[in-house]
Amino acid sequence: MIKIKNFKNSKKIQDEKFHITNFTKFIVIIIGLLLAVLFFNPSEKPDNVQIPENYMQVPEDYEISSGWTITSYHVVDEKLYDGAKIKIFDREGNSLGLYKSDFIKQLRIDGTGKVEDPEKSGKYLHYDYTINDGKTHYWADISLGAWNNELVPWTGDKPSVAVNPPLSQGTQIKFINLGPDSEYNPDWVNKLLRTKTFYADDKFYGFGENEKKIDVYVGLQKSREYGPESLLMHNVSIALKYSN
Repeated sequence: MIKIKNFKNSKKIQDEKFHITNFTKFIVIIIGLLLAVLFFNPSEKPDNVQIPENYMQVPEDYEISSGWTITSYHVVDEKLYDGAKIKIFDREGNSLGLYKSDFIKQLRIDGTGKVEDPEKSGKYLHYDYTINDGKTHYWADISLGAWNNELVPWTGDKPSVAVNPPLSQGTQIKFINLGPDSEYNPDWVNKLLRTKTFYADDKFYGFGENEKKIDVYVGLQKSREYGPESLLMHNVSIALKYSN
């Protein structure tokens, strides 16, 4: 027997199938959006975003400061200098010996020096900034900072810097952006500056209160020529963590 189709029922079934299909698509879209929200983390760096080479992530307990000029200072080495020898004295007026005039002139800028005299090879000659008369010096067994602390070169574990305006001793400093002048530094110098934490172990004399300057202590002088240890960078940004 031939069965006659019921066109009304057939259309109803087709309409129901159409609504079910659209509802299924809607659910799939909603699930996809939820998964995207759950698994997409906007704080993660996309593959096509370039982070600046000088950028360093700053710990939450550090304070950001910009507009700093970065230079360097060292233990002045007398053997690299010339000039007639002149006599220097301690604060009691006692003679400390005769040393090259160009060496003494630079010593008054950097603060500490090593003399050629082999009998003084284990000593550091310091300029006395507290008197600052151009002739008063003293001897010490170590290279001293502003708090009579031993200075640590930039390659050491806790490298020292001098800071103006003065910061409390032991304040931690990170260089987070080395500024445009860093392109003239060797790569190893920039890497060292970006990856180390420096400590405020010294301060300047003769600079204005508002002049933001950091002097990185690089240890014994290697040359009088401008080299990788001779830093000069402007508009540097730093992160600070003040000592307790």
